[in-house]
Amino acid sequence: MEKEEKKDVKKMMETAKILAENDPQSFMIIKSNIEVLKIRHDIELLGRNEARV
Repeated sequence: MEKEEKKDVKKMMETAKILAENDPQSFMIIKSNIEVLKIRHDIELLGRNEARV
């Protein structure tokens, strides 16, 4: 992950924490989006590893 992407993820996590404390419904939406980002990251890593083989 690039520096900018890591910065964006950190910002999203901070926002998710605030939402979890104040707006549980919005937190659930953010949580599902974070899960999608994790899956995309895993797929990207898998693609890179297969390219090396």
